[in-house]
Amino acid sequence: MSPPGGGSSSHFDEAELGKVFDLHLARRLWPFLRPYRRLVFFAVFLSILTALLRIVGPWIARHIIDAFLPPDTPERQAGLNQYVLLYIGFLGVMFVANMALSYTTAWVGQRAMYDLRGTIFGKLQTLSLKFFDRTPSGRLLTRTTSDVQVLNEFFAQGVVNIFADVVLLVGIILVWFWFDPRLALLLFVSGPLLGIAAYNFRIRARSVYRAVRVRLAALNAFLQESLAGVRTVQAFNCEKAVQRRYRELNSTYRDAQIQTVRHFARFVPTVEIVSMLSMVTVLAYGAWRADAIRGTGQALPIQAGDFYMYFQYIVWFFMPIRDLAEKYNVFQGAMASAERIFVLLDEPVDVEDPPEPAPIAPLSEGIELRNVWFSYNTDEWILKDVSLRVAKGQTAALVGATGAGKSTVINLITRLYDVQKGQILFDGRDLRQFAQAELRRRMAIVLQDVFLFSGTVADNIRLGNRDISDEQVERAARYVNAHPFISRLPGGYRHEVQERGATFSTGQKQLLAFARAVAFDPDILILDEATANIDTETEALIQDALAKLMRDRTCIVVAHRLSTIQKAHKITVFSHGRIHEEGTHQELLRRDGLYRRLYELQYKV
Repeated sequence: MSPPGGGSSSHFDEAELGKVFDLHLARRLWPFLRPYRRLVFFAVFLSILTALLRIVGPWIARHIIDAFLPPDTPERQAGLNQYVLLYIGFLGVMFVANMALSYTTAWVGQRAMYDLRGTIFGKLQTLSLKFFDRTPSGRLLTRTTSDVQVLNEFFAQGVVNIFADVVLLVGIILVWFWFDPRLALLLFVSGPLLGIAAYNFRIRARSVYRAVRVRLAALNAFLQESLAGVRTVQAFNCEKAVQRRYRELNSTYRDAQIQTVRHFARFVPTVEIVSMLSMVTVLAYGAWRADAIRGTGQALPIQAGDFYMYFQYIVWFFMPIRDLAEKYNVFQGAMASAERIFVLLDEPVDVEDPPEPAPIAPLSEGIELRNVWFSYNTDEWILKDVSLRVAKGQTAALVGATGAGKSTVINLITRLYDVQKGQILFDGRDLRQFAQAELRRRMAIVLQDVFLFSGTVADNIRLGNRDISDEQVERAARYVNAHPFISRLPGGYRHEVQERGATFSTGQKQLLAFARAVAFDPDILILDEATANIDTETEALIQDALAKLMRDRTCIVVAHRLSTIQKAHKITVFSHGRIHEEGTHQELLRRDGLYRRLYELQYKV
């Protein structure tokens, strides 16, 4: 976790937003809509239909007003009744079309986002630890949640409704010119005012919206880190510092949101005022024309129904423009979210399977590191020309000071990272020739910090492997002496594990980890400080299980507690990324080297 008041940075920080609409990104989004393309086209048809119905509605109302009001004759009354029924039917069709449009766009959006979330999560599972080392998990959560939700709004509101808006605007303009070209031209005087207002809003909203996205990502990242490190926060009594930092990030996010509200508050009333001015223009024009021909005996150029139709068209005409602010944010946010998502999906995979993986058989010879060099970054080599061989059935122990490279060896053997120089061989063949899943199927690892998932105790032992039966789960637990404490839990093996196993002791979690390793029956067992945090009583319980577990298996043990590795076939001592010395426990003690100094320091000999 970043220290209170600090921050973290990565290549995944929010970058400059791209175009309001990026055709390249839109094309990349299409594969997620392609399976539902018939419904997408149906939604486009419905959106155009609803726009046309909106244009027809005022025209029907105009005809009713001018032709049948007042209904002072039987013919007018009959015509009024017919057109009223027609108008009611029109409203029914419009209701059904709008309802079908809303449901279709929402359904397609949710299905497409379901597929997109699955693609993102699948990509995350393929990325190596190197990627997660440099990328805050809070930002990755933002990709799979808020960014996907923004794209859902884009599908539901932007893509389809843009067709309706265009048809509505063009249709109303054509109707205006058809009925009275001079009035239509007069109404277009408001165009420059709207253009200036929309341009200013676009420029200002762009920078403000960028700030909102940046600050939201920072807020999510800090929140995730704070929750993950809550024990450290409380243990060091720095709750107030963390709260202060969160308030700072929260306030900057609030201020950015208020900025967007401020720009909305300026733009929307501007559109409303221009709309009202247009209505006044219609009234003034009609009064002027009526006054100009008064006394000539000619019919008035604008009837009451015409006024009603024009007013309705003005409302419909300015509605898409009034919604420009919302649609602009939807489009801007969608392109920015799509760009960030595709940056993630395009992230190169550091550790890849070969095009044609070699078949892997049970270990028959052993594991070998041959002249291995490795660095997590370009600044410093962690391992320097390391050569090490562990024969089948042997137990090899890795010891040394913190940072000497012991755990790095484990990371390379399990191929969580790939070496920069040298080779790691499995029965004489480079690990990179095998599929990662098949390679790791031959291994089981027990870490110092055991991670327990939500679910039952049995689920945490089998880790989603349905080939491991309940009987095998219980047999594995009995084998490592975990059954007694599991049987005392409410529900036993069906007991629900709380987040990260908060209700279990460190020793109990380690026992579950050992049961997990036994259940998978690996060729290679890796223990990375697996007994470092277990109390003496618990350690005594598992020593017998460990002896049976390690028998006839190739075992690699990383340990600080030298008492746990005295029976190892070979002990390799690391110092500053190199192998300092090798031998059995007794051989190394007789050499009077680094191992003996570590042993004497630990046991005060």
